Amino acid sequence: MFYRRKKIISSITIVLFSSGFLFGQNQKASLAKPAAKPDQPKLVIGIVVDQMRYDYLFKYWSKYLDTGFKRLIREGYLLKNANYNYVPTYTGPGHACIYTNATPSVNGIVGNDWYDKNLKRGVYCTEDTSVSPVGTKSSAAKMSPQQLLTTTITDELRLSNNRRSKVIGIALKDRGSILPAGHMANGAYWFDKETADWVTSTYYMTDLPKWVQDFNSKKYSQQLLKEKWSTLLPIGQYSESSDDDVKYEGMFSGETAPVFPHDLPSIQLKDKDLIKKVPMGNTFTRDFAEAALTGEQLGKGNFTDFLAISFSSTDYVGHQFGINSIEIEDTYIRLDRDLSGFLDFVEKWIGHNNYLLFLTADHGAADNPLYNIDQDIPSGLFDAKLVDSLVENDLSGLYGTGKYIADFTGNGIYFNASLLAQKNISAEEIQKKTADFLLTMKGIAAAVPSEELKKENCREGIMALIQRGFNWQRSPDVLFALEPAWMDMQSKTGTTHGTAYSYDTHVPLLFYGWNIPHGNSVEPVYITDVAPTLAVMLNIEFPSGNSGQPISSLLKLISK
Repeated sequence: MFYRRKKIISSITIVLFSSGFLFGQNQKASLAKPAAKPDQPKLVIGIVVDQMRYDYLFKYWSKYLDTGFKRLIREGYLLKNANYNYVPTYTGPGHACIYTNATPSVNGIVGNDWYDKNLKRGVYCTEDTSVSPVGTKSSAAKMSPQQLLTTTITDELRLSNNRRSKVIGIALKDRGSILPAGHMANGAYWFDKETADWVTSTYYMTDLPKWVQDFNSKKYSQQLLKEKWSTLLPIGQYSESSDDDVKYEGMFSGETAPVFPHDLPSIQLKDKDLIKKVPMGNTFTRDFAEAALTGEQLGKGNFTDFLAISFSSTDYVGHQFGINSIEIEDTYIRLDRDLSGFLDFVEKWIGHNNYLLFLTADHGAADNPLYNIDQDIPSGLFDAKLVDSLVENDLSGLYGTGKYIADFTGNGIYFNASLLAQKNISAEEIQKKTADFLLTMKGIAAAVPSEELKKENCREGIMALIQRGFNWQRSPDVLFALEPAWMDMQSKTGTTHGTAYSYDTHVPLLFYGWNIPHGNSVEPVYITDVAPTLAVMLNIEFPSGNSGQPISSLLKLISK
């Protein structure tokens, strides 16, 4: 027995010795040839087209070049069923969602602005009174990402390598630049109408970089507005749009009809913000983005850089003229040319296989309600001012005279907390009575007290979208949603957005460039899935408020 045990122990010793020897050899080999770090692109470019409906990719297909949107679709990967999964679908929340992969309930951007219950005033989504303007004296440049409660994918990129990556945000709208660039950006720039320049704030820097100063010195926006806006193609070819002169379209100041050509030199004299409201604003943005690439040497260092661009002019044109106008069609045809030129510039700058690009939108847009009615489609205009007055009168009848509403927004009501306390009215009671009253009004599909949203988990339908857009510290006390095709509009022309319906939630989502295969998918994805997909491809951490999932159909193809 003793002999057998000794023999077994000897055998085990030999095996262990051999294993240790092999382990040692493998360890030496490993030390001699360390595993290569997973590849990353030299540059990531995020493009957001403000107010771009999904169908715009194909509605104007015959007018697009082969090298713009068509290039992205034919060589990249298209997600055909990408949607926002919350309301309200506005610019601020949309840009925040794309880059934080979190809904407003978590990232805190519940609107372009909201009512601050502590300050007792409205708050803008990127306002920051603690910073100073840079490049202008206008208080409109006192902006930062301080209102954003979570990190962004751009923050996580900088965190992953001890801030060695560069991140730059660019948009005519401050919120379209600041929110994507995140908390740790090297710079975020937006347009200042007082100087007609690109500006920033002391949150980022104390002086504009030389390349920005050089670009501003050219006064390029004014050059772009020297000629009338005529259609790029013969106007008779715009068969995808309504007639040029229809009652559903708004007019520029001084115009007597919403028709081409639009006299931009004359309009500019009355409107310092005009560059934002015409397609030339997208060209202006593209040229500044190219200047940023070279000025910051993006993609030329040892770590992945990130350029976040938002094209804002599409939103302004859409709001004024509507989704069926020749103006919006011409804007997208011109944007396609700008996109084509920008892609050519990037590929010459850094090479096709060295950059990863995605393109999406912050929200869609609806048909004009009066147009819908004329087409026998159920629709209507919601008069927020009238509803505000009716609710106030109802509450005065219930509780006695007083100003109960502190603020009335496009999707909810904030109450005067001090008056409620004075009259000993419980929040739960007044919220329920107000929600019940709202539900008696034509055009309102749902109304919900915030106290209920704090207690219950809504798993499906419009209530789930409302809850994901609800932040208990910032959102209204009573939230509501309109019926399909109804809109809260101060004007009867143009269009707006903000609802839970597909015309506002369904947007393009394209990936292109580095390691991206050609293909498409109809799998349901949410915009909260964009940032985690990028994080997986970049081998970095998800943003802190993550509520999305990496897009499996795309990543499975990349891994093959």
